[in-house]
Amino acid sequence: MNRIFLLLIFLINFLFSQWFTLNHDGIMRSYYVAYPADINPDENAPLIINMHGFGGNAQQQQYYTEMDAYAHPQNIAVVYPQGLNNSWNVFTYWDSNPYDDVSFINQMLDDISNNFDIDEDRIYACGMSNGGYMAYRLACDLSDKITAFGSVTGNFMLQNADIYDCIDQEREIPIIHFHGTADPVVNYFPPSFDGSLTVSESIDFWASYNDLDSLYNDSINQNVDLEVHSNDLSTKFVHYKINGGAHEWFGSSWAVDWGFNTSEELINFFLEYKLSDFITTQLNGDVNNDGLLNIQDVILIINLVLGDSYIDIGDLNDDNEIDVLDVVILVNIILNTI
Repeated sequence: MNRIFLLLIFLINFLFSQWFTLNHDGIMRSYYVAYPADINPDENAPLIINMHGFGGNAQQQQYYTEMDAYAHPQNIAVVYPQGLNNSWNVFTYWDSNPYDDVSFINQMLDDISNNFDIDEDRIYACGMSNGGYMAYRLACDLSDKITAFGSVTGNFMLQNADIYDCIDQEREIPIIHFHGTADPVVNYFPPSFDGSLTVSESIDFWASYNDLDSLYNDSINQNVDLEVHSNDLSTKFVHYKINGGAHEWFGSSWAVDWGFNTSEELINFFLEYKLSDFITTQLNGDVNNDGLLNIQDVILIINLVLGDSYIDIGDLNDDNEIDVLDVVILVNIILNTI
């Protein structure tokens, strides 16, 4: 996309974007929501969290990555949160940030869902540099809300390897990582300057965690190699290796043209996944576990009452009995959902 077209898209969607603040742990935090202008009123928008690098800010991240131009035509919203001290707490010695940013992002998502029509089954997180580190941190600590994660020139910092940080999320974690081999800020090759896991080490970690036993290699062009680790369940760790690439958002009109656009590839990767692909939620009152609340569930509970039988899912008031009170509760649940 050329700069004039990107500018036009930005100006159109600027009218539908706004700053929000929230009180988190007694501190006012801020974030900028870029919501698609032409979304169907009956449709919920997927949401991408796009986090700035160290010393940057939310507005710069929006301009630099140009993600809105690729997200909004697909009815995807983008939020650009602002880190305190212009950084994110990723447990490095250099981030200058003692704040609980995972908790802030969690509260921010609740706040956005209260103000916008968001598809909570399709929330994703990515970031540049320090923001990429933060995307990895969210993969460890907020995978119950965020589906897939992307890092651009940011390594993976374990909070404390001695206590086996980030090894049990009770689900598989899809990740995409873009990194230049000549990055002068965040090492591509090990060892890293700060004890974080470099790309190859991150691949080893997540390949083991997700049981990624299949490897596919390809080249986009003579400068960009593609490495895809996957398993039978379609969970992937995708790595774009930019040979000679520096510390940049690859393909942005403000950066070098490497034959692809990072924002576009992030979106394509993210939309392959929904949170429900990994986490199954049981509807309260869905006694027959068919994903619906209807008369069939009422009949089943009545039969349980008449047969003096017990199953946990039918005990809607948690009194260790299946009785007429559970029938009444279920009928009220169904009536309130109509």
